Amino acid sequence: MKWMRRGTALVLAFLLSVAVLAAGGGESLVTLSVLRKEYLDTVSEKARQKAASLEQEANAYLEEKTQETEDALLSQAAGPLLDAVLAQVGEKGRIVELNKGDTVTGPLGAGFVMRKGTAEVTGTEVVNVTAGGTRPGGWEIARNIYYMIPQNDQSGIRITSDTARVQLLDGAATSQDTVDGYQVQYLAYAQALSVMGLFKGTDVGFELEREPTRLECLIMLIRLLGEEQAALSYEGSHPFTDITGWQDANRYVAYAVHMGYTNGVSATEFAPNQPCNAATMYTYVLRALGYSDKLGDFVWNSTDRMMMVQTGILTQSEMETIQRGIFRRDQAAFVLWRSLSAALKNSDVTLVGKLIAAGAVTQAQYDQARQNVPS
Repeated sequence: MKWMRRGTALVLAFLLSVAVLAAGGGESLVTLSVLRKEYLDTVSEKARQKAASLEQEANAYLEEKTQETEDALLSQAAGPLLDAVLAQVGEKGRIVELNKGDTVTGPLGAGFVMRKGTAEVTGTEVVNVTAGGTRPGGWEIARNIYYMIPQNDQSGIRITSDTARVQLLDGAATSQDTVDGYQVQYLAYAQALSVMGLFKGTDVGFELEREPTRLECLIMLIRLLGEEQAALSYEGSHPFTDITGWQDANRYVAYAVHMGYTNGVSATEFAPNQPCNAATMYTYVLRALGYSDKLGDFVWNSTDRMMMVQTGILTQSEMETIQRGIFRRDQAAFVLWRSLSAALKNSDVTLVGKLIAAGAVTQAQYDQARQNVPS
């Protein structure tokens, strides 16, 4: 700081000399009060702002390093403590070998311990059971620390090292796990949509391995349209007798029928639990973009596939892959995510842009969601 004060003094002395010389020739050009007002006050304010900025940066750096040090120390000294925690949990689970990009997630209460390799938190957050506290999305977790998933939003971790070894507890699962021979591929997209409130699971998670139902696909459409609150507040009725047990289901269906978004399988049946196939999902997505099968923009279970490729939602290869076998919630999540960046009919505005403009989702939610999906 001495050099700063010395430099300031020299400049001030020079300006004072100019003022004196000018005064000798007539009217004073620079007065001491002007110098103080225009120069010293300005320098002082800039110095104050710089000091405040440096202090803020220093505090943020110290906080980050403190947390990193805490995790590192816990990782080194957590052997006995970890055993005690796991003994309380009561289930040793299973050890799995994973590769870069693989994910670990599960329902509320599922846990995991990173034994080898590195990983980062995906979704909202995980709980550090060993030390207490939470770790937010994007945080690099420490080894030999017991973490738990605190809510049913499919938060978890993504492996960032080439290989890793993870201990899974209380229902935690990996993206390598298969159900009925099907391996979940698009968990990251479901997590991203969940951040935006566009894709939700049940008390056992996203259930990506199973087929979506007609009711679930209809709800996905309503969310893509940004009209979920309108649907849930709708007081009208519908003619179907097979929707019972969940009042919101009646509201979703009644609203969709009122808006012309869907029909039943008969005059009195909606068949809410029947499987929703890929053609129905394509139709709903294209309608959300403003295309109409009634006006001839596409034909259900026919040219809808071509439109999905033409709009850039899917590549030809991706569409053909989805068409093989059973259509699952896993693939539905992928289709929904890809539709967000597609442009509306005859417009440069994207579907997600429309949702943000309507207040159905926020830019911050979308930015956070994009951090979860592969680039």
